[in-house]
Amino acid sequence: MNREKWLITGGAGYIGTHIADLFIADGKDVVLLDSLYQGLSSRIDYLCKKHNTDIPLEVVDIRDYTAIENILENNNFSGIVHTAALKAVGESVEKPDEYKEVNFTATTELLNLAQKHGVKKFLFSSTAAVYGSPDTMDPCKENGPLAPISPYGSTKLDAESKVTEFINTPGNSGTSLRFFNVVGTAAHELLDNSIENLVPIVLGKLSNNEAPVIFGTDYPTEDGTCVRDYVDVRDIAAAHLVAANATKPIPAIINVGTGRGASVREIVKLVLEAINKSDAQVIEAPRRAGDPAFLCANVDLAATELGFKSKYSLEESIRSLF
Repeated sequence: MNREKWLITGGAGYIGTHIADLFIADGKDVVLLDSLYQGLSSRIDYLCKKHNTDIPLEVVDIRDYTAIENILENNNFSGIVHTAALKAVGESVEKPDEYKEVNFTATTELLNLAQKHGVKKFLFSSTAAVYGSPDTMDPCKENGPLAPISPYGSTKLDAESKVTEFINTPGNSGTSLRFFNVVGTAAHELLDNSIENLVPIVLGKLSNNEAPVIFGTDYPTEDGTCVRDYVDVRDIAAAHLVAANATKPIPAIINVGTGRGASVREIVKLVLEAINKSDAQVIEAPRRAGDPAFLCANVDLAATELGFKSKYSLEESIRSLF
């Protein structure tokens, strides 16, 4: 039986390397594609040692369509996991054209090339940012209201529609997985280096001997701070593996979260406890524009249609970082 071979774009990224880790462990061959703009080759070095194998890395920008076509021509890929993207919400407001180019146009081109070269499976890393700023305290359903409030969210939503067109083409399969707030790590070498996510932001502040900041303490939540669904990166990777191995059609869009919310105040407390700094000062600041009070996943579809449930608790995710 031939081993499946998968192309993972953004393959040197925080999420991409966790997916590669599980795919290799599952007996799949992988080729990683990354511009190394945010990805780290050291993560791939770690995976090579862990699995005692060479892992091909193509250092290519996702907008270099000629290079990508050459890679598809020279490999017989079973599928593509597309995690490559620009993902800073604030930056997307400053650079909407670049975000459209990378997140939407490049995804469209990649899908066209996949179709041309007979790649049948496509898994797209999407985001809860497509839900925007819900005015309800109900968990978000895949078929619920979509109202992205940033170019980042809009470009990912537009890209989802192209992915859905691809997987609805006879013979093709796949899904767009909408991640909520990703946290945790499988190994210290694969840590998140983003400056956009709450836990790395808190740790960054503390390492600089600065006080973490909580933006908004007057939300209509239990402790007045924003509530989010924090899902472990190992669960995100596991959801991709389950989707890659699906033998029957799966929904075109699936939330990946825990279905449980945690407040910003809780997260800061857990991080401070983990590093024995429970008495550290925390600054409370006014709300930031566009931050919804509550953004959590309804995970029923993942459970019923994908047979997937997250297994890591928030405490385990935060402990994994130390």
